[in-house]
Amino acid sequence: MTVFVFAAAVPALMVVLLGYVVGYVVTEWASGLIGAAFGAPLGPGVPEVVGWLTGLVLLGVVVRVLVDRRRRMRRSLRRARAQGQQAEVERLEAALAARARRHQDRHQK
Repeated sequence: MTVFVFAAAVPALMVVLLGYVVGYVVTEWASGLIGAAFGAPLGPGVPEVVGWLTGLVLLGVVVRVLVDRRRRMRRSLRRARAQGQQAEVERLEAALAARARRHQDRHQK
């Protein structure tokens, strides 16, 4: 069970970390520009807050893209079945089966 938790958590944490680093660096850079222009940079905790928020937003975007991709694939499969496009049905079924096998393999480890 703990392996599954780590297998799911590590990629998610990497996405959040990437968003955090980008948000932090950009906010530090903007704070320097604001400080130079107006003589008052942003507060010391602002880059960290912006970094965490950026990381969480990036995680949400990645999850949304992955979920939408799966939905589109299933919708395409239903449409291909309805239109009698056997070659497309076989291609999409194979792609979905491969994803299911990978998912099952991850849970059995």
